[in-house]
Amino acid sequence: MAIRCCSWSALPAAALLAVALADDSSRAADPPAEAARPRLVVMVVFDQLRADYLTRWEKQFGDGGFRRLEQDGAWFQNCHYDFAGTWTGAGHASLSTGCSPAKHGIVGNEWYGRAAGKSVYCVAADRYDRVPPAAPSDVKVKDEKKRANGKVSPETLRAVAFADALKNATGGKARVVSLSFKDRAAILLGGKTPDACYWLDTDTGEFVTSTYYRDRLHPWVEAFNRGRPADHWFGKDWTRLRPDLDYDKLAGPDDVSGEGVGIKQGRTFPHPMSGGLKEPGAAYYQALYTSPFGNDLLLALAKEAIDKEELGKGDVPDFLSVSFTSNDPVGHVWGPDSQEVLDTTLRSDLAVKGLLDHLDAKVGKGRYLLVLSADHGVCPLPGISKAQGKEAGRIPAETFTRKADEFLAGEFGGKDEKTPRWVEAVSNEWLFLNQKLLRDRSLDAAKVEEALAGWLKDQPGVLTAYTRTQLTNGTLKGDAIGERAVRSFYADRCGDVMVVLKPYHLIGGEFKTGTTHGSPHPYDTHVPLLVYGAGVKTGVRREELSPAATPAVFAEALGIKPPADAATPAPKDLFEKR
Repeated sequence: MAIRCCSWSALPAAALLAVALADDSSRAADPPAEAARPRLVVMVVFDQLRADYLTRWEKQFGDGGFRRLEQDGAWFQNCHYDFAGTWTGAGHASLSTGCSPAKHGIVGNEWYGRAAGKSVYCVAADRYDRVPPAAPSDVKVKDEKKRANGKVSPETLRAVAFADALKNATGGKARVVSLSFKDRAAILLGGKTPDACYWLDTDTGEFVTSTYYRDRLHPWVEAFNRGRPADHWFGKDWTRLRPDLDYDKLAGPDDVSGEGVGIKQGRTFPHPMSGGLKEPGAAYYQALYTSPFGNDLLLALAKEAIDKEELGKGDVPDFLSVSFTSNDPVGHVWGPDSQEVLDTTLRSDLAVKGLLDHLDAKVGKGRYLLVLSADHGVCPLPGISKAQGKEAGRIPAETFTRKADEFLAGEFGGKDEKTPRWVEAVSNEWLFLNQKLLRDRSLDAAKVEEALAGWLKDQPGVLTAYTRTQLTNGTLKGDAIGERAVRSFYADRCGDVMVVLKPYHLIGGEFKTGTTHGSPHPYDTHVPLLVYGAGVKTGVRREELSPAATPAVFAEALGIKPPADAATPAPKDLFEKR
């Protein structure tokens, strides 16, 4: 590897970020004389970037980011996920493998494990540890989904990832690097044999990995962490990037009922970046995650990875995945029609430009292929939808717990203090029946499923419901949403009844502000797909396509076989003839 004359660890955080985020366009290499197969393929994912953001705010973008991809690449404007449970884990796994949750098994960010009797995180693996090991004082939150202790791995992924297919095609020579703020994003995109897989520990503000991959950090990651770049924004305010723009006109008013406040960041601009602390700590790093500056930090790490791993400079093609995470918590807290999401999208445009400029400089124009997409969209705030005349609302969570339990008790045999719950658990869109109780009472599970699904369909805010029996038998052809439900169904990790809410509805409970995703409705399934670089035919494409085509696109560009489980082919006539 090339050695620089100065060490990142010798630079203060401010200087480190300045160097890492610098515009590299002045050093860009000239394009090759003839189109050749790329030396590096890059998967860029923006967590919760709805497709309509790129058309809604296109005029506000600069020339070197999203607009460059749109004008100089292939822009697929009718790109939708073809399954129902549009969650982060499921989206990233589909982008990685080219197939749906029914095949790759990542049905959500977590699911209820019947054998364990508790929620199971989608990349959980008890036999591995965080690298570097976490000091006891570092772990501030004890939660089944907490990732700071690093007990994670890609072993739950049941399909072959593109990264692994590339490793196989090159005899293990290809360099694979996968980076994100979220462990599940980095892990699922990186496959099972990456050379580097890193995510942010929001307790400490450091990038970490797992002993599944290696026993110590790469030296360049250690140096990066020593510079404490995550602390750069502490005590500063998140203000509007473009005060020259009319944010009210472009995104609506700043103060809207139903918006959240983030990590003590407030509902309106400016948003303080301290998490309420006097010095950087876990709450501040969560605030960083819930701001566009998290993307800037990840960009700095991605540039360092390109340099230190010398990506695109070997005898075989390499793979880099970068999943920009901060768009997701911002959208959850303030909603897709907020000034915060507008501002984050404008800053995302700059992040794309920064990455492209660095790739031009270090790999060369025309020598890399980049695909940009998202893992899911997001539902508008119910209050905004209502103001637009749409039926919308928040459904009490007890509908799917206490009320469902009471219905089943009345239907199949009563309930007293000694009777176990009929609904054992609710996880995302799935209700899990108490199978032991059904066996003890000699009840036909299919009939209980059918009764519960029928009752749920009559509840306010519920569009429909599907039973395990229906999904297992595949009897839903001709039902567009039912077919999406089938593609989300992985028997060992899904429940007995799947609920689909009406459009613009969310489950309430304690979730009284902000919004989420996870439905089969267009605002959740419709995401961008932009293909840019070596040999790509430019233009806007109107055909319907799934983001799961990404592995096949990479494979065709490189002249290798797509992952064994990839079911989504590359679009026709995408590349110039070689």
